[in-house]
Amino acid sequence: MGLRFDPVGGGQFKQAVKQIIEAESQPLRALEARKAREEARVKLFQEFKGKFSGLDKSLSEIASFKKFRELKVDMGDGQHLASVTVDKDKAQPGSYSIQVDELAARTSVISNGFEDPDELGLGIGFIVMDLENGESAEVFVDEEHASLRGVASLINAQDKSPVRAAVIQDASDPDESWKIILTAKKDGKGNNIEFPEFYFLDGSNDFYVDEDRPAQNAQVVIDGFPIELVSNDIPDFLPGMNLHLKQARPDQPFTITVTEDHQKVSGKVKSLIDQMNQVLQFIIQQNTVDERSDTKSTFAGDTGLQTIEYRLRNLLHEGFPVGDPGSDDFRLVFLNQLGVEFEKSGLLTFKEEKFTKALEQDFDGIAEAITGGFGFSFQLRELLGSYTRSADGILSMRERGLKNRVTELDRQIENKAKQIERKQQSVTEQFSRLQVALSNMQKQQQYLTAAVGGGGGNTVAQLLGG
Repeated sequence: MGLRFDPVGGGQFKQAVKQIIEAESQPLRALEARKAREEARVKLFQEFKGKFSGLDKSLSEIASFKKFRELKVDMGDGQHLASVTVDKDKAQPGSYSIQVDELAARTSVISNGFEDPDELGLGIGFIVMDLENGESAEVFVDEEHASLRGVASLINAQDKSPVRAAVIQDASDPDESWKIILTAKKDGKGNNIEFPEFYFLDGSNDFYVDEDRPAQNAQVVIDGFPIELVSNDIPDFLPGMNLHLKQARPDQPFTITVTEDHQKVSGKVKSLIDQMNQVLQFIIQQNTVDERSDTKSTFAGDTGLQTIEYRLRNLLHEGFPVGDPGSDDFRLVFLNQLGVEFEKSGLLTFKEEKFTKALEQDFDGIAEAITGGFGFSFQLRELLGSYTRSADGILSMRERGLKNRVTELDRQIENKAKQIERKQQSVTEQFSRLQVALSNMQKQQQYLTAAVGGGGGNTVAQLLGG
């Protein structure tokens, strides 16, 4: 509301309103400051909660024996002859001797030579391919495609065509050097294709198959036994092992060795320890305070965080069972035996060399201590679940509580702002009425002064303390 003050008040009314509203606004500013601190706490807590997402992701990598385990393949001198991929869930460590005598081949034919690959001289016709299942694939060649390149484009445009076409130049015949090669898309005898005569009418150039090659299976020797393979790509060639043959060398056997990849397993555990350290580091930082620390916007001394730290540290000091409790082989494995230890700073350190050595000595036992039914990963997942579950997890409930406090402060701030607005309007109206009354009194004084010939002083000024 805009108000006009005449010189009678001398700006004192406006200043008085300002001072009253300033006093009334002090609680509002206090509420806004509290809200800012609570919002900072919400943001900080969400940062803390987010660290559990990284911890959970790293934990999932060692949640079971299959996930914990990693394998690696050593091909030795055979890397240029074949390649191997392994499915760690199916493959088993071991060594296999391989010798590639012959690669699997695909059905292929090559045409006679042509002077110009783009000359439309073949006429119209058909290319018919008899498939292994007894059906046939047929490609019609029109006048617009009656060249070598035209025929190749028609064949390659057929999604269901069992062959690919390529136009090549054979420099051995300079006069008619251009030829077309048709090659089956799949190798092995089981994918053999019979090419009948190519049928063309009204063409100026003859077209015929100059040479053909039948499909054949691959010939390999495995641990001394000759084996025939239907393709150069064999899934589950051995349990959990996929084989791709690259080159035949009958006189060059090589060894495929599959072993446990201790370095990769160690990397998974290190990642988990790093994520746990992020959680512990956050709690330690919150409890590290000095005279400059703003403890109102942090979680210094927070019992919830202290409980989380306590339970994590207790779990890390526990022993994890290995073997049958009723047998002499039963034992407890402690993480410090595997290179996981606490530093003076309160954080964890991971000695990879010690962990790798333990794996080499007893891989199955270490795997059971970490991934077994009462192992470290199982118990840690149970503990994390009690924190991170969306419905009743401690962290989720705590986050909702912090957000609710911000919402309540928003409500209080809104109510207080409305109160101040009403107060300002009321005070302004009161002073406005007072100013009107004083203005009238001033006019009356001026009238009286004029009537009695001066004197008597300025009554309004006296009222104002002037």
